[in-house]
Amino acid sequence: MIPLLGISIFVADRSLEDNVRYMEEMKAAGCTEIFTSLHMPEDDIGQLKEKLLEIANAARRLGMDLMADISGKALEKFSFPFLMEAGVTGLRMDFGFSAVEIAAYSHKMKIALNASTLTPEFLAALQEHHICLDNIEAWHNYYPRPETGLDKEAFIAKNRWLQAEGITTMAFIPGDGLKRKPLFQSLPTLEKHRNQSSFLAYLELEKDCAVDKIFVGDLTLSEGSQVQFQQYEEGIISLRVIQELPYALWDKVHLNRLDAARDVVRSETARTDQERFVMTRSIAPMHTYKRPRGTVTVDNYLYGRYEHELQITLRDLPAHEAVNVIGHVIEEDLPLLDYVRQGGRRFSFTAAT
Repeated sequence: MIPLLGISIFVADRSLEDNVRYMEEMKAAGCTEIFTSLHMPEDDIGQLKEKLLEIANAARRLGMDLMADISGKALEKFSFPFLMEAGVTGLRMDFGFSAVEIAAYSHKMKIALNASTLTPEFLAALQEHHICLDNIEAWHNYYPRPETGLDKEAFIAKNRWLQAEGITTMAFIPGDGLKRKPLFQSLPTLEKHRNQSSFLAYLELEKDCAVDKIFVGDLTLSEGSQVQFQQYEEGIISLRVIQELPYALWDKVHLNRLDAARDVVRSETARTDQERFVMTRSIAPMHTYKRPRGTVTVDNYLYGRYEHELQITLRDLPAHEAVNVIGHVIEEDLPLLDYVRQGGRRFSFTAAT
């Protein structure tokens, strides 16, 4: 099962029209949850309430849950009845709340605790006050300032403990569209993800980090990333490539052979599915260059029965007269090859923009 991908909406950063349009796009891509922050002391509370109502109404229309990050002081300004009536479906309670208060609120709506700072002692205190664990999740922060994001190993250890306690875990990945002011340095949970692609960060959280739910921290995802996420829902890893030669199979889905090679990803589909894929015309030698990691190649007629074989190099390989270089995976997506290299993995290509 693919972990839920949620989005962040900051009501003061973009127009209502832009926010709703993004919500609609991401709902169509499979997103069902929205995160927003009510930590905005500099904003007029009346205007902020109006903007929150507009976003909550749009979320309700789209069938999306709305989780609001709030402090004890901010909750006093908004009031719990107002948030309930507005359509907020959950609260992330970080600072300014006692165990008694959190336990009481957990019987009224979903509550997200700060995963990074939650301790066994505080969890025990919550349980003493009869917290409704069915409504409790543990959400990590995002970190706007470079060098302040979390370390991966400690992050994994905390998540494994939380999951063992039966608590859902959540973390943020950076967006690669519009960044949030004032630093515009992306909003990841893990520091190593700050300058990585959104999709790569997502895969690492999903595969390695004991994370149940993943949200985009920044304002938007690029169109290219949205394509990668949409394809991944179908079990396909999309690689963005610079195409150097025309090729009939650029827009097809490929399958890495089950007997996965050490040095290259081999498309089982390109050479064996005669009816759909194999070109009848002979492939002449051309662009027989060196093949650094991430090079996309097709064997020409000098390779005999291997003609038409499509490969992606997993390591630097020398030039070969029987191997035509037709493109390159962009540098940002090279780490995705570690996920494509496993036998039986489906992959595709998207032209880099």
